[in-house]
Amino acid sequence: MIPITPQGFPPLSDEEIDELEAFLMEDRDGAEAMMFDTMDGYMHAVAIGPTTLKPQQWLPPIWGHTQVQGMVPAAQSIEQIDRILELVMRHFNSIIAALEDEQPDIYPHWSVREFEGQEFDDAEGWAWGFVQGVDLCRADWQPLLETDQGRAWYRPIGLLGEDDFGPEQDALTRTPAQRAELALQIPEAVLGMHAHWLPLRLAIHERAVARTLQTKVGRNEPCPCGSGKKFKKCCGAPADLH
Repeated sequence: MIPITPQGFPPLSDEEIDELEAFLMEDRDGAEAMMFDTMDGYMHAVAIGPTTLKPQQWLPPIWGHTQVQGMVPAAQSIEQIDRILELVMRHFNSIIAALEDEQPDIYPHWSVREFEGQEFDDAEGWAWGFVQGVDLCRADWQPLLETDQGRAWYRPIGLLGEDDFGPEQDALTRTPAQRAELALQIPEAVLGMHAHWLPLRLAIHERAVARTLQTKVGRNEPCPCGSGKKFKKCCGAPADLH
Protein backbone atom coordinates (compact mmCIF):
# COMPACT_ATOMS: atom_id res chain seq x y z
CA MET A 1 0.00 0.00 0.00
CA ILE A 2 1.36 3.45 -0.96
CA PRO A 3 1.62 5.78 2.06
CA ILE A 4 -0.46 8.95 1.77
CA THR A 5 1.02 12.27 2.80
CA PRO A 6 -1.07 14.54 5.08
CA GLN A 7 -2.03 16.70 2.09
CA GLY A 8 -3.24 13.68 0.12
CA PHE A 9 -0.50 13.31 -2.51
CA PRO A 10 0.81 9.72 -2.56
CA PRO A 11 4.55 9.50 -3.20
CA LEU A 12 5.48 7.58 -6.32
CA SER A 13 5.77 3.86 -5.82
CA ASP A 14 9.03 2.10 -6.69
CA GLU A 15 7.39 0.86 -9.89
CA GLU A 16 6.30 4.38 -10.83
CA ILE A 17 9.77 5.76 -10.15
CA ASP A 18 11.21 3.06 -12.42
CA GLU A 19 8.64 3.99 -15.09
CA LEU A 20 9.48 7.69 -14.91
CA GLU A 21 13.22 7.02 -14.73
CA ALA A 22 13.05 4.81 -17.83
CA PHE A 23 11.26 7.58 -19.71
CA LEU A 24 13.81 10.20 -18.64
CA MET A 25 16.71 7.97 -19.71
CA GLU A 26 15.43 7.63 -23.28
CA ASP A 27 17.36 9.88 -25.66
CA ARG A 28 14.43 11.91 -26.96
CA ASP A 29 15.02 15.50 -25.88
CA GLY A 30 18.78 15.95 -26.04
CA ALA A 31 21.75 15.72 -23.71
CA GLU A 32 20.40 18.34 -21.28
CA ALA A 33 17.38 16.27 -20.19
CA MET A 34 17.48 15.41 -16.49
CA MET A 35 17.72 12.00 -14.86
CA PHE A 36 15.44 11.19 -11.93
CA ASP A 37 17.93 12.10 -9.19
CA THR A 38 18.73 15.39 -10.92
CA MET A 39 15.03 16.15 -11.35
CA ASP A 40 14.44 15.42 -7.66
CA GLY A 41 17.11 17.89 -6.54
CA TYR A 42 15.82 20.44 -9.04
CA MET A 43 12.26 20.11 -7.74
CA HIS A 44 13.39 20.59 -4.13
CA ALA A 45 15.00 23.92 -5.07
CA VAL A 46 11.84 25.00 -6.90
CA ALA A 47 9.69 23.92 -3.94
CA ILE A 48 11.59 25.77 -1.20
CA GLY A 49 12.88 28.88 -2.98
CA PRO A 50 11.84 32.51 -2.52
CA THR A 51 9.90 32.67 -5.80
CA THR A 52 6.78 30.66 -6.59
CA LEU A 53 7.37 29.42 -10.11
CA LYS A 54 4.69 28.18 -12.47
CA PRO A 55 4.99 24.74 -14.12
CA GLN A 56 5.55 26.35 -17.50
CA GLN A 57 8.65 27.97 -16.01
CA TRP A 58 10.22 24.92 -14.37
CA LEU A 59 9.00 21.97 -16.45
CA PRO A 60 10.91 22.68 -19.73
CA PRO A 61 14.44 22.19 -18.27
CA ILE A 62 13.48 18.69 -17.08
CA TRP A 63 13.21 17.63 -20.73
CA GLY A 64 16.21 19.72 -21.77
CA HIS A 65 13.88 22.24 -23.38
CA THR A 66 14.09 25.99 -23.59
CA GLN A 67 11.02 28.05 -22.69
CA VAL A 68 10.27 28.32 -26.42
CA GLN A 69 10.30 24.52 -26.82
CA GLY A 70 7.69 24.28 -24.09
CA MET A 71 6.71 22.22 -21.07
CA VAL A 72 5.61 19.05 -22.85
CA PRO A 73 8.17 16.27 -23.44
CA ALA A 74 8.54 14.40 -26.70
CA ALA A 75 6.63 11.15 -26.40
CA GLN A 76 5.04 8.36 -28.41
CA SER A 77 1.47 9.44 -27.76
CA ILE A 78 -0.79 11.92 -25.99
CA GLU A 79 -1.53 9.19 -23.46
CA GLN A 80 2.17 8.83 -22.65
CA ILE A 81 2.56 12.59 -22.28
CA ASP A 82 -0.39 12.69 -19.88
CA ARG A 83 1.04 9.79 -17.88
CA ILE A 84 4.53 11.26 -17.57
CA LEU A 85 3.23 14.71 -16.61
CA GLU A 86 0.99 13.07 -14.01
CA LEU A 87 3.96 11.27 -12.45
CA VAL A 88 6.16 14.39 -12.51
CA MET A 89 3.51 16.62 -10.95
CA ARG A 90 2.62 14.02 -8.33
CA HIS A 91 6.25 13.70 -7.36
CA PHE A 92 6.56 17.49 -7.08
CA ASN A 93 3.37 17.71 -5.01
CA SER A 94 4.58 14.96 -2.68
CA ILE A 95 7.76 16.99 -2.04
CA ILE A 96 5.64 20.01 -1.14
CA ALA A 97 3.33 17.91 1.02
CA ALA A 98 6.27 16.56 3.05
CA LEU A 99 7.53 20.13 3.56
CA GLU A 100 4.07 21.26 4.69
CA ASP A 101 3.76 18.54 7.33
CA GLU A 102 3.69 19.56 10.99
CA GLN A 103 7.28 18.35 11.12
CA PRO A 104 8.68 19.26 7.67
CA ASP A 105 10.96 16.69 6.12
CA ILE A 106 12.48 15.76 2.79
CA TYR A 107 13.10 12.37 1.23
CA PRO A 108 15.77 12.96 -1.42
CA HIS A 109 16.30 10.41 -4.16
CA TRP A 110 19.92 9.95 -5.13
CA SER A 111 22.24 7.10 -6.07
CA VAL A 112 24.19 4.71 -3.89
CA ARG A 113 27.57 3.69 -5.32
CA GLU A 114 29.78 0.77 -4.39
CA PHE A 115 33.49 1.42 -4.03
CA GLU A 116 36.04 -1.07 -2.71
CA GLY A 117 33.32 -3.19 -1.13
CA GLN A 118 31.52 -0.29 0.58
CA GLU A 119 28.38 1.61 -0.36
CA PHE A 120 28.36 5.41 -0.42
CA ASP A 121 25.60 7.93 -1.05
CA ASP A 122 26.22 9.72 -4.35
CA ALA A 123 24.31 13.01 -4.39
CA GLU A 124 26.23 14.76 -7.17
CA GLY A 125 23.40 14.47 -9.69
CA TRP A 126 20.84 15.56 -7.08
CA ALA A 127 22.96 18.57 -6.09
CA TRP A 128 23.49 19.54 -9.72
CA GLY A 129 19.71 19.53 -10.16
CA PHE A 130 19.26 21.70 -7.07
CA VAL A 131 21.74 24.21 -8.51
CA GLN A 132 19.72 24.31 -11.74
CA GLY A 133 16.60 25.06 -9.68
CA VAL A 134 18.36 27.90 -7.89
CA ASP A 135 19.57 29.26 -11.22
CA LEU A 136 15.96 29.73 -12.37
CA CYS A 137 15.81 32.74 -10.03
CA ARG A 138 19.30 33.08 -8.57
CA ALA A 139 18.94 36.84 -8.09
CA ASP A 140 16.07 36.14 -5.68
CA TRP A 141 18.18 33.56 -3.82
CA GLN A 142 21.18 35.88 -3.57
CA PRO A 143 20.19 37.71 -0.34
CA LEU A 144 20.30 34.37 1.50
CA LEU A 145 23.44 33.09 -0.26
CA GLU A 146 25.30 36.24 0.79
CA THR A 147 24.76 35.53 4.50
CA ASP A 148 27.01 33.29 6.62
CA GLN A 149 24.11 30.97 7.42
CA GLY A 150 22.98 30.81 3.81
CA ARG A 151 26.48 29.98 2.62
CA ALA A 152 26.75 27.24 5.25
CA TRP A 153 23.45 25.70 4.15
CA TYR A 154 24.32 25.87 0.47
CA ARG A 155 27.92 24.68 0.86
CA PRO A 156 27.44 20.87 0.59
CA ILE A 157 25.15 21.37 -2.41
CA GLY A 158 27.54 23.79 -4.11
CA LEU A 159 30.55 21.53 -3.51
CA LEU A 160 28.76 18.58 -5.08
CA GLY A 161 26.69 20.32 -7.73
CA GLU A 162 28.57 23.33 -9.09
CA ASP A 163 31.40 23.08 -11.61
CA ASP A 164 33.62 25.71 -10.00
CA PHE A 165 32.48 26.27 -6.43
CA GLY A 166 35.83 27.28 -4.98
CA PRO A 167 39.54 26.49 -4.69
CA GLU A 168 39.00 23.72 -2.11
CA GLN A 169 36.31 21.91 -4.07
CA ASP A 170 38.54 19.21 -5.57
CA ALA A 171 40.20 18.43 -2.26
CA LEU A 172 36.86 18.20 -0.43
CA THR A 173 35.13 15.98 -3.00
CA ARG A 174 37.97 13.70 -4.11
CA THR A 175 36.82 10.43 -2.52
CA PRO A 176 33.43 8.65 -2.37
CA ALA A 177 33.55 8.93 1.43
CA GLN A 178 33.99 12.70 1.28
CA ARG A 179 31.12 13.07 -1.17
CA ALA A 180 28.91 10.82 0.96
CA GLU A 181 29.65 12.94 4.04
CA LEU A 182 28.53 16.05 2.15
CA ALA A 183 25.37 14.23 1.04
CA LEU A 184 24.46 13.58 4.67
CA GLN A 185 24.49 17.34 5.32
CA ILE A 186 21.99 18.12 2.57
CA PRO A 187 18.61 17.28 4.20
CA GLU A 188 19.19 19.54 7.21
CA ALA A 189 20.49 22.28 4.92
CA VAL A 190 17.44 22.10 2.65
CA LEU A 191 15.09 22.23 5.64
CA GLY A 192 16.95 25.26 6.95
CA MET A 193 16.60 27.07 3.63
CA HIS A 194 12.95 26.08 3.43
CA ALA A 195 12.27 27.56 6.89
CA HIS A 196 14.13 30.73 5.90
CA TRP A 197 12.07 31.36 2.77
CA LEU A 198 8.71 30.14 4.10
CA PRO A 199 7.53 33.47 5.63
CA LEU A 200 8.25 35.26 2.35
CA ARG A 201 6.44 32.61 0.30
CA LEU A 202 3.42 32.80 2.60
CA ALA A 203 3.37 36.59 2.46
CA ILE A 204 3.50 36.55 -1.33
CA HIS A 205 0.67 34.02 -1.40
CA GLU A 206 -1.43 36.12 0.96
CA ARG A 207 -0.85 39.21 -1.16
CA ALA A 208 -1.88 37.32 -4.31
CA VAL A 209 -5.04 36.04 -2.63
CA ALA A 210 -5.86 39.50 -1.33
CA ARG A 211 -5.49 41.01 -4.79
CA THR A 212 -8.06 38.58 -6.17
CA LEU A 213 -10.46 39.69 -3.44
CA GLN A 214 -9.91 43.44 -3.66
CA THR A 215 -13.20 44.02 -5.43
CA LYS A 216 -15.06 41.92 -2.86
CA VAL A 217 -13.48 43.10 0.40
CA GLY A 218 -14.28 46.54 1.78
CA ARG A 219 -11.29 48.67 2.71
CA ASN A 220 -12.51 48.90 6.31
CA GLU A 221 -13.29 45.19 6.62
CA PRO A 222 -10.89 42.67 8.24
CA CYS A 223 -8.13 41.56 5.89
CA PRO A 224 -8.81 38.06 4.50
CA CYS A 225 -5.19 37.03 5.16
CA GLY A 226 -6.05 36.70 8.86
CA SER A 227 -3.70 39.35 10.23
CA GLY A 228 -6.48 41.01 12.25
CA LYS A 229 -5.88 44.37 10.56
CA LYS A 230 -8.26 46.25 8.32
CA PHE A 231 -7.83 45.40 4.65
CA LYS A 232 -6.71 48.95 3.79
CA LYS A 233 -3.95 48.72 6.44
CA CYS A 234 -2.81 45.26 5.39
CA CYS A 235 -2.88 43.46 2.03
CA GLY A 236 -4.92 46.27 0.51
CA ALA A 237 -2.24 48.85 1.25
CA PRO A 238 0.31 49.78 -1.43
CA ALA A 239 3.13 48.89 0.93
CA ASP A 240 5.73 46.18 1.37
CA LEU A 241 4.74 42.64 2.19
CA HIS A 242 3.78 42.21 5.84
